[in-house]
Amino acid sequence: MLFRTHSNGERTLMPTYPKTAGGRPAWAAALLLMWLTALAQDAPAPGATPEDTVRTLHDALVETAAELGDASLEERYARLEPVVEATHDLPYIAELTIRREWDGLSVDDRQRFVEAFERLSVTTYASRFRRLEAGMFEITGGESLAGGRAQVAATLTTKERAIPFQYVLHETDAGWKIVNILADNVSDLALKRAEYRRLLEGGSVDDVIAELERQTAEAAAAD
Repeated sequence: MLFRTHSNGERTLMPTYPKTAGGRPAWAAALLLMWLTALAQDAPAPGATPEDTVRTLHDALVETAAELGDASLEERYARLEPVVEATHDLPYIAELTIRREWDGLSVDDRQRFVEAFERLSVTTYASRFRRLEAGMFEITGGESLAGGRAQVAATLTTKERAIPFQYVLHETDAGWKIVNILADNVSDLALKRAEYRRLLEGGSVDDVIAELERQTAEAAAAD
């Protein structure tokens, strides 16, 4: 037992705390566990299934539209950025769009291209889906694909018509992530590949990055 000696000469018993196996007080270990739990709750959860990933994206788009539909693009961007990054394998998609040229790029050029691609991707979501309402997105099915991939079918029902979506996903250490989206049976990845290929035939990756930045600015201006 430990005692504390006061100025008047009295001695009182000092409180003691149970120790963990590592020698730390149990209350310190509990506090650390609470802090780590809070961090985990703040971050978007990885997709345990392909449907979970798509549902996480849909829910975030609907919630952002409901809460920030009339807010600035910057606010919607800040809300959606972590969700888009958690549900999409953006670096992998960026590489796929210029796969033929990827190996010949420097590390710096790769990073600049991926960053520009990610900014455009998040800005597109933030600007195009500001008027969503609950129930407009509906997951209608899912299936396994070759190569360990999966596909999730969904429908976006607007006032004009129902638009079919197919999400193609692959599994990563962080869960299932989207690698391509077909909207109305048109592949977003195929469109980007063709567009970037044209730019690279007569130019360089700098021309592609400049076009990505132009499209990002255009989407922001049209918001």
